[in-house]
Amino acid sequence: MQSLRIALGLLALVGLVFLILPSEPTLLAGRSAAPPSLAEAADGMPPTATAPRVEPPPAAPVRTIGPTPAPTTALTRLPPVASGAATPPRADEPEPEPAAGAAVAAATDTADDEAATSEAAAAPDPDKPAFRLFARPIAVDAGTLKAGEFTLRVAGVQPVARSARCTDGAQAWPCATRARTALRGWLRGRSVLCAVTPAEAQAIEITAPCLLGEEDVGDWVVRNGWARAASGSRYEAAESEAREARRGVWAYGFADEASASSGG
Repeated sequence: MQSLRIALGLLALVGLVFLILPSEPTLLAGRSAAPPSLAEAADGMPPTATAPRVEPPPAAPVRTIGPTPAPTTALTRLPPVASGAATPPRADEPEPEPAAGAAVAAATDTADDEAATSEAAAAPDPDKPAFRLFARPIAVDAGTLKAGEFTLRVAGVQPVARSARCTDGAQAWPCATRARTALRGWLRGRSVLCAVTPAEAQAIEITAPCLLGEEDVGDWVVRNGWARAASGSRYEAAESEAREARRGVWAYGFADEASASSGG
C-alpha cells in the first residue's frame, strides 16, 4: 500500500513537470543549439557583413635632395702687406695761429714761475731750527738733560746752584737736589722734542727749547718753582708767578741768596 502511494506520487510529479515545460524549445535552448548566424536571426538583428579590407594607397616616392655644391672660384693669393701699409694716414695737425701760440707760451711761462715759487717756498730754510727727538732723557739738574751722548740745556732756564741750600727754620737741605728730583719725576724717561739750530746740528752739547708732549719743559720747571728764568727770557712771568705762589724752592728760604743762582 505504501509503495502504491509512492508510485502515484512520482507519476503526479512527472505529470506536473510535463505540464510546466513548454512544448517548443525556448530562446536560450535555440541559442545553444543553433549556429551563430541563426542565433543572430533569433535576436531580430540582421547578420553583420564582413567589411572588405582596404589596402593603403601606395606612398608617393620621396625625392632626396642632396646638398647643392656651391660654385667655387679660384682663390687669388694677395701679395703680403708691407709693414705699416695698413696704418691709416695721420692727419696733419694744424699749425697754431700766432696769437694762440703767444698765449700758450705766456701760460707756460706763468706755470713755470708758479712752480719755481712753490719750490722755493717748500724748500727748508737753512737758518730755521729743526726738531729732533731725544729718547729717555735724564735730568742732571733743573735745567739740563742727558740723553745718551747728548747734553741738552733747556733754553731760557737758569737752574738753582748746586751749592744753594734751602732752609725751613732750623732745617736746611740742597735746593738743587730737590729741584732735580722733581724734574726727573715729571719726565719719567719720556722722549723730548727739541728745536736744534743748524749751528748745533752736529754738536753733542745743545742749547734749545724742548717739548714733552705738548708742554714746554722750560715753562714747566720755572712755573713750578724749580728753576729761575734766564734774564730776558720768555719765562720771567712764570718765575714771578711761582714766587708769588711760593712753589718749589720759593716755598723755603735760602741760606745764601747770592748762591741761589747757578754759578754762585
